[in-house]
Amino acid sequence: MKINCLYCGHSLDLGDAYEDFKGKIKCFVCGGLLELKTENGLLKAVDYGNVAPMRSTERPFETIP
Repeated sequence: MKINCLYCGHSLDLGDAYEDFKGKIKCFVCGGLLELKTENGLLKAVDYGNVAPMRSTERPFETIP
C-alpha cells in the first residue's frame, strides 16, 4: 500500500503490514505525523496528526548565547 504524505507529498510505501491498521505513522522525509485507518488493504481515512513537521529553516536544537 502506498500513500502520499499530507505535509510534503512524498510517497510512502507501507507494505502489507498496514492492511488492517488504525493509528499514527510518521513520514521519514519531513517528520509529519499522519492519522491512518486501513481495512482489508484499502485506505479508509487519513488525516493530519497533532505534530507538524519541522520546516527547513527550523533547528531542533539551537544554543542560545
